[in-house]
Amino acid sequence: MATVTLLAGCAGTSSRPATTTMQRQVDTPEDLRRRDRWLEMFARGYFPGRSGQLFVIPKEGTVITERDPLYGFTHGSPWDYDTHIPLLFHGQGLVTRGSFAAPATQQDVAATLAAAIGAPALPTFTGQVLRDALVPGAAAPRVVVLLVMDGMRADAFEHYAAVMPTLSRLKAEGAWFGNTRINYLPTLTSVGHATIGTGTDPRFHGLAANNLFNRVTRKPQPAYEKLDPRELMALTLADSWNLFTDGRAIIAGQGGAIRAAAGLVGRGACLVNGRPVLAASYATRDAGWETNPECYRMPAYLSAINGKTYWEAAGGRWMGHDISTPGLFRASSLYQRFEGDALVAVATQEAFGADGITDLLLVNMKGPDYVSHAYGPDAPEMRALYEELDRQVTRLLEVIDRKAGPGGRLLALTADHGMPSEPPPGRRYFTPQIVDRLHTQFDPGGKALVTYYGDAANNQIFLDPARLEALKITPAQIARWLETEDYLAAAFTEDEVRAAQRRLPAPRR
Repeated sequence: MATVTLLAGCAGTSSRPATTTMQRQVDTPEDLRRRDRWLEMFARGYFPGRSGQLFVIPKEGTVITERDPLYGFTHGSPWDYDTHIPLLFHGQGLVTRGSFAAPATQQDVAATLAAAIGAPALPTFTGQVLRDALVPGAAAPRVVVLLVMDGMRADAFEHYAAVMPTLSRLKAEGAWFGNTRINYLPTLTSVGHATIGTGTDPRFHGLAANNLFNRVTRKPQPAYEKLDPRELMALTLADSWNLFTDGRAIIAGQGGAIRAAAGLVGRGACLVNGRPVLAASYATRDAGWETNPECYRMPAYLSAINGKTYWEAAGGRWMGHDISTPGLFRASSLYQRFEGDALVAVATQEAFGADGITDLLLVNMKGPDYVSHAYGPDAPEMRALYEELDRQVTRLLEVIDRKAGPGGRLLALTADHGMPSEPPPGRRYFTPQIVDRLHTQFDPGGKALVTYYGDAANNQIFLDPARLEALKITPAQIARWLETEDYLAAAFTEDEVRAAQRRLPAPRR
């Protein structure tokens, strides 16, 4: 693991609150343009009541994370290693082969798939149809498979091509959009999957963080707490298709976490006139699969597929690492095999492609994220992970292609975010240290100003408004102080982000 930097010392040790004399250092026009771009990205990702009061950007190459051996690396930033993601479409007679340089975003995926299957364009779409990808006048596919490779950088297709023969073939045969980038902040699993699933910005679909601070309960709260998808504030493509086909389409969503699966599959029966759709996510309590039966159905055959079987067969070890608990197991290629077995079971048991109504199989492949969080995107463990991932994609497509028939399957493959590489020595920081440093500067007596900064990838700090008032300080003062810290490239206040959001265009019509 990399060298750990301890934040020694502080900018001030007085018990008095900081003043406003600190000035932000902006030296060049490029600095100003980059700062405006970051602010616009946060504005697209901002949702009132769910976002924090301070928004921070680590310097390029710097990692801010938590003290958890499974999270030595984390994402969330605007740097290319977090925002440059793969996007390809593949389908015989459905997709135009080629490499396209036009810019693309996650929001374009749902708009493009809607056009391919004949679904009505949702009024909330902020993405565009990537018409270069689709063969004009092609019939609707019998099955759409959407694969979201969690935490996969675009350059993984180059670095790991030798162990990804199927994925490399799909890229060569399909429509590859090499200039696909995330255009909002933070770059997170729950935010990314909801953006892909709805085709709209987080400012509209409402998923603004993996974990937020609930001001009513005064506790941190994960996305889709208690597996409740009604946190989504916009329809997904799956929701729209569920309603449009009156539940006749088979819609199945599967993922390594509910924060991924729900953003793709939508609300199922927890939507007025919605019918139950298949949805299952990994349960860390018992290494099995779970669902919310109020909104979704989960077939009994998934209950027979449990992660414990895999790690016990391997003696609880993988590449020298302990994987003998539901949490540790996730950071292994055996977990990817477990996900693949469950996915193939769904593809085999459900009647995909049996009629003329397009069916949707919406998948989060969580393996790349968990392994790269623990070991980094360039580690030997990632090579083993991608080799297994490629095998599981091969198995899945063999099943679906048999059912859909020639020209009957359309595949879309993308990612929710990327991951930074190993930082230089001394450039890994931990959120508790930053909170302590902030409290030493502004609230040394009470240490109650920050209510939540436990999820580093959020790049958001939640503050106590009452404490701000008592200390007679403003978020702007804190933001300007944060910008003097060596590990941060920028800091913004909620007011700045709100003002930037008002300048954003409305959804496409």
